[in-house]
Amino acid sequence: MLTYLALLLPATVVLVLCVGWPLWNIVLRSLNEKGRVAIPDQLYWGHYQAILHDDLLRQVVLHSLMLSAMATIATVMLAFPSAYLISRLSKTLSSLVMVVILAPFWVSIIIRLFAFTTILGQQGIINSALSALGFEPLPLLYNTFATVVGMVAYLLPYLILILVSSMISIDMSLLTAARTMGASERMVFVDIYFPQVRPALLGGSVLVFVLGLSFFLTPVILGGPHDLTIPVFIQQQVLAFQWGKAAAMGVVLLAVSVLGYLVALKIDGKGLLAPPQQGTRGTAAREPVTITPATVCCALILAFSILLLLLPLLVVVPTSFTETTQIRFPPVGFSLKWYVEVFTSELWISAFWKSVRVGIATAIVATVCGISLARIATRTYLPLPKLIIQVLSITPLVVPVILLGIGIYDVQGRLGLLGTDIGLAIAHAALCLPLTFLVMANALNAIDISTEQAAWTMGASGARTFRTVVLPSMVPALVGAMLISFVTSWDEAVLALFQTQFDKTLPVAIYGMLRSGITPAVSAVATIVTVPVLLGSAVIAARALAGRRKQKTG
Repeated sequence: MLTYLALLLPATVVLVLCVGWPLWNIVLRSLNEKGRVAIPDQLYWGHYQAILHDDLLRQVVLHSLMLSAMATIATVMLAFPSAYLISRLSKTLSSLVMVVILAPFWVSIIIRLFAFTTILGQQGIINSALSALGFEPLPLLYNTFATVVGMVAYLLPYLILILVSSMISIDMSLLTAARTMGASERMVFVDIYFPQVRPALLGGSVLVFVLGLSFFLTPVILGGPHDLTIPVFIQQQVLAFQWGKAAAMGVVLLAVSVLGYLVALKIDGKGLLAPPQQGTRGTAAREPVTITPATVCCALILAFSILLLLLPLLVVVPTSFTETTQIRFPPVGFSLKWYVEVFTSELWISAFWKSVRVGIATAIVATVCGISLARIATRTYLPLPKLIIQVLSITPLVVPVILLGIGIYDVQGRLGLLGTDIGLAIAHAALCLPLTFLVMANALNAIDISTEQAAWTMGASGARTFRTVVLPSMVPALVGAMLISFVTSWDEAVLALFQTQFDKTLPVAIYGMLRSGITPAVSAVATIVTVPVLLGSAVIAARALAGRRKQKTG
C-alpha cells in the first residue's frame, strides 16, 4: 500500500495543482457575485443567467458554435475522401502519406498560424498570384474565412487518423461477396462500406467539433474583430479582472467539452482509443486502386489536403531571406541579416533557452508521473482503481486549455510560481500526462510479468526488480515519452502566455511579434524550428520508398 501511495504522489501533486484546484477555483468564482474565490452564503447564478440573456455573451456563444460547425463540416469533407484513398493504398505508400500528413504535428501551432498570415495576406501567395493574373486582391485574412482555414488545418490530421484506423479494419471480403452477388459499386459503398465507417465518422466529427470550440490562438491571430469566441472572451475578461463572467463561461465550455467527449466515446470509443485489431490491409493487396471518377476526386482532395498541411511549413523558409523589413511572397532579394538578428538578439536567445529549460523539466516530470500511474494501472487487478487512474490520467486532455490557462494562472499566482521555470514545467507536465501515461502503459503491458516474478523468487525486492528488469525493457518507451513531452512543451503557447511576462518562451515571443508587428526575423525563427521537421520527414519518407523498392525487386 505504501508503495502505491508513493507512486501516486507525483501525479497527484501535478493533477491537484494544475487541474483539481484550478477548476475548483473557477467554479467558486462563477458562483460568486464579485467573482471571488470564496464559498458564498448563497449561490449566485447571475453570471450563468447573463449567458442566456446578455446579447453580447449570447452572440459569443453562437459565433463559437458557428465557427466550430463550419470547421467540422470542412474537415469532414476533406478527411473522408483522403482517408478512403489512404486506406486503399499499400502499407508502404499509405505509411508514406501519413508521415507527410503528420509532419505539421511537430511544428509549433504559432509558426503554422504565422505562415497562414503570409499565405492569406494582402501580399501573400494567393493575392500575389491573383494580382499577376490581373485580378483584385481578396480579403482573406483577419476574418472568419481565415479562422476556419486555420482550424481545418489543425483538425484535419486528427480526423484522418481516426478514419484511416477504422477503414483499414473493415473486412474487405464482405465487399467482394457483395460484388459477386451482383451489387453495383454504389450499393457496395452505401449499404456495406459506409455503415461500418459511420461510427468512426460520427465520433470523430463530434470530437473535432468539441476541439474547435476550445480554439484560442487561431481566432486571435487569424480572426477579425468580429471573431470573438468563448476562449477569447474568457481571456479578455480575466485580463480585465472580470472573473465572474469568465468563470461562468468557462464552466459552460467545460460542460460542453465533457459531454462531447462522452458522446464521441459512446459512438466509437474503440475506434477513437485503440488501433484496429483485425481486418485486411485495405484492398490494395489484392485489388489495385482503379482509376474512376470517384478515386480521381479522392486523389485531388488528398492532394489539396496535403497542400493545406504542408504549405505553411514551406512558405516561411523563403520569406526569411528577404532584404526588406516587410514579409512578402515571393521575397525581395536575398539576405541573411534576419538570421544574424535572431542569433544575436537577447530576446530570441533568452526565449530559446527558456523553452529548452522548461521542455527538459517537463519531459522529466511528465515521464515520472506517467510511469508511476501506468505502473499502478497495469499491475492492479481491481477494476475500480484501474478505471479511476485511467480517468484521472486523461482528465487534462478533456479540459479546454484556456480553462487550464486561467485556472493555473490563478493558483500559481497565489503560490508565487508565476514566471518561474518550475511553475511552467508543472503546468506543461499536466498537459503531457495523458500521452506519457498511454506510452508507459502500453510498454508495461508488453512486458511479461513472469520475468518480474522470477526475480522476486530469487530474492530481489520490488524496487530492485523494477530498476534492473523492467526499466531496461522500457528504454524506447521512456525516450519516446520524454521526446513527446519535450515537443509538447516546446510547442505550447496558451499556458505559457499566462505564465510568462518578461521571461518568455519561444512560442510566446513569436506570439508577441504577431500581435505587435511582424518582421522577417519571425520567419527566420520559424525556419530554424521547421527545417529539422521537414528534413526528418524527408528522411523517413525516403526510407519508406527505399523499403518499397526493395520489396518490389526482392
